[in-house]
Parts: sequence; structure tokens; C-alpha cells
Amino acid sequence: MRPTRFDPRFAAKVVLATVLLAALAGVAGSQIAPQVPLVEVLLYSALGAAALLGVLVIATIAKLALGQFILRKGGTDVQWFWFSGEPPGLEALRKQDAARRDEKNR
Repeated sequence: MRPTRFDPRFAAKVVLATVLLAALAGVAGSQIAPQVPLVEVLLYSALGAAALLGVLVIATIAKLALGQFILRKGGTDVQWFWFSGEPPGLEALRKQDAARRDEKNR
């Protein structure tokens, strides 16, 4: 499996989309609370979006770390960690793969 490369254009698009959604939420929020200045509502929505983005990053890192832990401890696949046996048909696929490698090495 190839390592995933960091794409700065994708990161910029994610940040731009987050900022635009926060601004949209701020404008809608200013309609709900008209006595609060628009700048203050936009600031609160930006802080909320930053907090949500931070939580998303932390949750993603935790999920990936758990997946790596499962694979290091001998799990065949992260989704099958909670089951006691192998996924159905995996043993047959391993035998087919071994047979193909034997034929290829001849």
C-alpha cells in the first residue's frame, strides 16, 4: 500500500469550504439574534468551526491509531477485529493466492 501524500491544494479547499460554511452559519445566526452585531456572530461561528475541525482531526488520528494497533496485534482487517475468526472465504483466497504464486515461480 502506497503512503498517502499531503496535497496542499486539497487542504486549502477544505479550509476554504470550512470558512465559507462558518460564514454562512454566522449570517444565518445573525438573523436569529438580530441584537448581536454581525462581526460578533461571525467570530463565534468561526470559533465553532475551528473547534469542530479540531475535534474532527483528533477523532481521525485516534481512529487511524486504533486501526494500526489492531493490525500490529495480528488483526487481518480492522473491521474484523471484533470477531473471533477470519472473514468468510479468506482462507480460500489465501490458498488461491499461494497457488498462483507457486505457478508463477515455476
